[in-house]
Amino acid sequence: MKIAFTWDYELFFGEQSGSVEKCMIYPTERLLEIAEKYQAKFTFFVDTGILVKGQEISEFSTELKAIEAQIQHWDSSGHETGLHIHPHWEDAVWNKGWKFDLKRYKLADFSKEEVPVIFDKYIDKLQSLTLQKIVSYRAGGWCIQPFDWHKSSFEKHAIRIESSIFQGGKNETHPYQYDFTKAPLKEKWNFEFDECSEDKNGSFTEIPIAAQTYSPLFFWRLFVLGRLFPSQHKSIGNGSPAKGGGSRKDFLTKYNHLCVSADGYFVTQIEKAIRDAEKRGWERIVIIGHPKACTQFSLKYLDKLISKLSKKHQIVCLRDLEK
Repeated sequence: MKIAFTWDYELFFGEQSGSVEKCMIYPTERLLEIAEKYQAKFTFFVDTGILVKGQEISEFSTELKAIEAQIQHWDSSGHETGLHIHPHWEDAVWNKGWKFDLKRYKLADFSKEEVPVIFDKYIDKLQSLTLQKIVSYRAGGWCIQPFDWHKSSFEKHAIRIESSIFQGGKNETHPYQYDFTKAPLKEKWNFEFDECSEDKNGSFTEIPIAAQTYSPLFFWRLFVLGRLFPSQHKSIGNGSPAKGGGSRKDFLTKYNHLCVSADGYFVTQIEKAIRDAEKRGWERIVIIGHPKACTQFSLKYLDKLISKLSKKHQIVCLRDLEK
């Protein structure tokens, strides 16, 4: 099986954005060390708004240079760079740290005339840093719908691979807005106008993020471990998440259908997801993660996991799953 570990490379978007060093640079260095150790290749979806907005702020120049240097390092090492757009950066304000207004969180919150302008300047900035051609995209907050707001930009910049959706996913809580409940239960498919509707002659390939249902017991374990061993289970990133992703009460009392993730304690469920995919006869799977949400526990676990998986499977870039 081909396994793509994909990492959304970004700050937090809540009241505290966190530092570039702890949310991005340090945990990504650890991830790259693991990848090099086992000759694995990762895909990093760069939240490019930080590059565009950051170049306007002189006080941010040191952090910006560190981000750009890290992108160029993984690019030269053969890892994939994908475009990741959180357009609320258009409204971000610098005040000894980044402050975000999430009223315009997704591209659909902008006008149809503004969307291609945002897309153009973001991908042009990111492509200026990489030698490899950018061919993959992930929408910020999974908010890819409606796709027709993205279509002309995909065509213009030859973006072939879309990887925002996870089958069965749905969230209508502000600032999120997505519904993937009608997506095909397949490991990949072509589409043209609607990422959840297969078109065998479509111009684009959807390679969805793996998904599974998590029981309340899983979150109770996570909650208890976090209380007992905070140094191991607290996120390395030092910011706070945007609201709307689910409450603690919901996680502790209900079953939740979510992405298969390498974040924190979620890393322990990856092998189960791979076995489930194999039972379906699938030959590829996509895992999502965020450097900012890595923990000391998850990095140690991931090291052992990649060592084990690499003996049987291929750990490759997302683009390698296209064929």
